[in-house]
Amino acid sequence: MSGEKIPEDHAGELADCFTTHARGLFGYACVLTCGDRALADDLVQSAFMAAAGQWRTVRPLLAAQRVRWLQTTVGHLAISEFRRNDAFRDRLPQLEVRYRPSPADTDADALSGIAVDRCWRVIQALPPRQHAVAVMRWLLGMTNTEIAAALGVADGTVAAHLSTVRAKLRAGLGPYDPFAGEGASS
Repeated sequence: MSGEKIPEDHAGELADCFTTHARGLFGYACVLTCGDRALADDLVQSAFMAAAGQWRTVRPLLAAQRVRWLQTTVGHLAISEFRRNDAFRDRLPQLEVRYRPSPADTDADALSGIAVDRCWRVIQALPPRQHAVAVMRWLLGMTNTEIAAALGVADGTVAAHLSTVRAKLRAGLGPYDPFAGEGASS
């Protein structure tokens, strides 16, 4: 079945599925790839190509089941990519810090580096859902609504996770919290 052409009436359904779910799936893929947008885009495209090849199986699924099928496929594709590419094993996303010391101030540079390191450690130690929300918000710049759609949760749940993460960052970083100026509704 994977080599069959999709019937014309089903092609529109697949296009609608892509329009509805690609953005959220891209955010999910970005989390899996530590912010590598090009790889995330490739994973999403490959997942939809797999869906097209198996549309007779995917088509009857409910919308939530399709999303889970696509997320599982993206996850499997990401694992395959990571196994093939050793460069991703040691990569961490780079966080832009709002605390910007003077380039000539080596003490401030050192403190900034420590703050970024601590910030990343706090984020890495978060439970998986809070970690995903933090990466999607601050690394990928997604809105609460986009994150909620990508993870299949309510906007309020995303806001609660962000509030908890901000509290953990404030506790761990004090005055060097790079997100301290960001409001709870952001």
